[in-house]
Amino acid sequence: MKGLTNMMEETVLAKIEQLWPSTNYCKCDKCKIDVAAYALNRLPPRYVHSFAGKLIHRFDASTTQMDAEITACVYNAIIKIGEEPEHDVEVIEE
Repeated sequence: MKGLTNMMEETVLAKIEQLWPSTNYCKCDKCKIDVAAYALNRLPPRYVHSFAGKLIHRFDASTTQMDAEITACVYNAIIKIGEEPEHDVEVIEE
């Protein structure tokens, strides 16, 4: 549907960018998308259709409790995908 945005996707992608550099796992685009999909399937969607909705989500996501939940979910996704990537390369350095 036109005009709807899942703000959780933006939040998860930002959290991946924040956490992933400190790991030794593969950092290819396929693994990044797999991490995002894994995390997003375990977090509630946050659909908005207005700028005000985006601001409210960003405020909610910055609260300690929600940030901790998102961080834990993304971190677990990074470990899960990093330890069992869907390709033959074990570690890709960038």
